Amino acid sequence: MVNDLPDPVGVQVRRHGPVTWVCLDRPAQLNALSTGVQHALVELFTVLDQDDDTAVVVLGTTTERAFSAGADLKEPSEGRWVDPMRMAHRNVYETVFECRKPTIAALKGWVVGGGMELAMACDMRIAAENARFRMPEGRVGLGANFGSQMLPRIIPWAHAFDILYRGETMDAERAERIGLVSQLYADDQIDAKVQEIAEVIASRAPLSLRRFKAMIQQGSALPVASAVRLDLGPSPYLSDDRTEGSLAFREDRPPLWRGR
Repeated sequence: MVNDLPDPVGVQVRRHGPVTWVCLDRPAQLNALSTGVQHALVELFTVLDQDDDTAVVVLGTTTERAFSAGADLKEPSEGRWVDPMRMAHRNVYETVFECRKPTIAALKGWVVGGGMELAMACDMRIAAENARFRMPEGRVGLGANFGSQMLPRIIPWAHAFDILYRGETMDAERAERIGLVSQLYADDQIDAKVQEIAEVIASRAPLSLRRFKAMIQQGSALPVASAVRLDLGPSPYLSDDRTEGSLAFREDRPPLWRGR
């Protein structure tokens, strides 16, 4: 299905085997998240969520200078900041977060404000050594609604408060040290390394991947006894893929997953 979509303005879509890359493409604006780009991302992730040919989605950038500088502050702002989490249209951050496919943010250069929130909406964040992170909302009078909820779910509270309160730049090394990013690679290796990792993930049983994501997202705030009993879609334990996985292991061959 994704092949039927033209590249929206400000976004490039590329498929590499089972991995679909959605790359922000406004280099002159450091990939600022215009309203048009946000709407395009909502549409793309809604389609990719249902695309059988996509196993993993990578959210990246076409420029080394920035993943995203955040909200496009040059756009007319009237009414835009009243309550960005209560808009009539789907919110881009929640749409990415709710995508059932595994998602990876491939981060280069500046990762700022709404751009950092977009990265936190992904399951994993992998950064180039030149990545620089900042949440400057306190400097410009914004609320960081999504970021203030995601940061303490990803990193310790003390680091989350520090990042939000001070709004200062954080380098990639600190981001890895505190757990905001899971891996760090040289600038000229980041895309290839992310593709390698995405292909490994894509080789795993799709029902298992979907279950892992749903259990982590929906169960992490519950008592363990309640979380392990959540009914979250098709059970991998009762699937054809479980039988295939066991058979493939005994026959020492790659499994042929069917997603059921």
